[in-house]
Amino acid sequence: MKIPSLTGGLLIGALTLPSWAQEEVDEKTGLVIDEGFEIVKANCTGCHSARLITQNRATREGWKETIRWMQRTQNLWQFDPQTEEAILDYLAKHYAPEARGRRPNLKIEKWYFLEGEEPPQ
Repeated sequence: MKIPSLTGGLLIGALTLPSWAQEEVDEKTGLVIDEGFEIVKANCTGCHSARLITQNRATREGWKETIRWMQRTQNLWQFDPQTEEAILDYLAKHYAPEARGRRPNLKIEKWYFLEGEEPPQ
């Protein structure tokens, strides 16, 4: 039996979704549900929207610097070491910088000018 191309394409596309599309997400916050979710929800969304997490990306060190900035300037309380580690583990796993699929810059081998053009002086 031949599958129509549109249906076949949709089926193949659904089966090859990227890993982030397959993660379970909390409807209310938009955060990925995984180990550390409850700790992040309890400690972060009391002061700001979860969107500040989901729309930003950082390395583990970047998230740690953000926490330190909030502690210095926004009255964020100090975390006990276990809580901070759990928060950083969660953020680094689910909200790390994304790899970009952009091609490398083109390498220009030789400049040339169109007929009738003169090189810049």
